[in-house]
This record gives sequence, structure tokens and C-alpha cells, in this order.
Amino acid sequence: MSSPWFVPFAYVFVAKNVFSVFEAMSCGSTLKAWWNLQRMWLFQRTTSYFIALLDIFKRKLGLNETTFILTDKVVKEDASKRYNQEIMEFGSSNIMFTVLATLALLNLFTFVGGIMKILMDFKALEQLILQIVLCGIIVLINFPVYQALFIRNDNGCIPSSVMFKSVVLASVLCLLPVC
Repeated sequence: MSSPWFVPFAYVFVAKNVFSVFEAMSCGSTLKAWWNLQRMWLFQRTTSYFIALLDIFKRKLGLNETTFILTDKVVKEDASKRYNQEIMEFGSSNIMFTVLATLALLNLFTFVGGIMKILMDFKALEQLILQIVLCGIIVLINFPVYQALFIRNDNGCIPSSVMFKSVVLASVLCLLPVC
């Protein structure tokens, strides 16, 4: 944080979010709805770009292409209740949720690893503070994903098969040596 370039970036980040909250509140939205909108923006960007990247690799290797699968849009009573309570709905074993859960777990693992590194060597705090703050914000944004993976038992939770794949993938990615 010793760089003078930190200030303009911090200002833009804070100003954008304060204005966004003000705009949402002036339109009659709640703070929780605004926060869920921020989550959905992050989820859409990370999963769509990653799935597109996988699709390109599969095409280049001559493997099958990603298919478009129709899903039922009939809203069940329990799903409607969760929607009214502003609880995010997952409940599918779609590849999108595997990517989303893997990225969320990867951020959680790296956040915990960064905190452990700081606890072992407090001098690392100066070097890692911005990374820890950014990773912490991403972990907070992904909190509904962690709830759907480990806490929730309703029909809107992430299936255990997706949880298993995501935990394995995130663990393997954390164990890979960085060159």
C-alpha cells in the first residue's frame, strides 16, 4: 500500500459501490438485494467466461461441443418461498455450479492460507494486505455458495456430487506448485 496509485483505485472502488447502493435504495431495493445483485454479477462473469474457455479448448481438441439444455422453469412452492426470502437458488448439478463452487472454494482456501501465512510470519502482512482484503471480499460474496455446499439441506442446495468434484478440483489446484 506504499504506492501512491492505491488511492485513485480505492476511490473508484468506494465511489462506485456507494453510488450503486444509493441507486438501489432510491429504486426501492433492499441492501440484501443489492448485495445479491453484486454476487450474481460476479457469478455470471466467472462462470460464463470459464465455460466459454473450456468450450474453445474442447473444440480445438475435436471433442464434443457444449450443448444447450432446456431446464424447467416451473417455480415450486419452496423455491418461491426462498426467492421471497432473497435466498439464492442452486439445486442443479450443471457444470456452471461446479465451476462456481470450485472458484468459491479456491478463494476460501487461498484466503485461509493467506491468513495462516500472516499468523506464522507477521511481516508478510505488509506484502499481502491487499490480496487478503480482496480475497476476503470475494469470500464474503461467495457466502451463499458455501451455505449451499455445506449447510443447506433444501432443494435449492448444491448437490453432493458437485460438492465432491469442487472440493477435489480446488484441493488439486491449491496443491499444484506455482512456477
